[in-house]
Amino acid sequence: MRGDPAGYGLAMTEFRGRHTLLIATLVVMLMPNATLVVPLFLEVNAVHLIGSMWSIILPYAFYPFGVYLTYIYFSTALPPELLDAARLDGCSEIGVFRRVALPLAAPVVALVGFFSFVANWTNYFLPYVMLPDSRQFPVQVGLGDAAERRPQFNPTVGSLAVQRPELALATLLAITPVLVVFLFSQRFLVAGMLAGATKN
Repeated sequence: MRGDPAGYGLAMTEFRGRHTLLIATLVVMLMPNATLVVPLFLEVNAVHLIGSMWSIILPYAFYPFGVYLTYIYFSTALPPELLDAARLDGCSEIGVFRRVALPLAAPVVALVGFFSFVANWTNYFLPYVMLPDSRQFPVQVGLGDAAERRPQFNPTVGSLAVQRPELALATLLAITPVLVVFLFSQRFLVAGMLAGATKN
């Protein structure tokens, strides 16, 4: 469910259909998310997962931006001498990836992880379509739904005064995980840059 093994495989191996797969990854990455909602809904509905949290998790199992970004890193910035030295020492290709390539790619892995989390956390349309029960809505969707339907947040649906402190608190709670993950990934990003530095 991560893009780094797929990016490494595309960068380090030659196989039939490799360029077609790269082009398909790039095309999917450039497509707006809204255009994929109907096909995803039909697929999830076919396996009877509508209304479950898997209907939100599984569509993001393949993150094309992460695959393409790690492919670019592994094919351009990774020293091939280190990989060849590990192979000469008896490492399998999986061992080379886990013990050499992945530690050197820590900055990219942290960046992809952060972007993937933000994309999932701020996604509004897909959970709104996949989850018919409003009690299952993620924070972002629930906040938007409350701002639209609750008279405490929207004066057009009731005569109550807008509760601005409660709305501000809900917004703060919605963005707090993104800030925490950013600080966490930023620390590992710097550590990965220092750990991956090599001397010529």
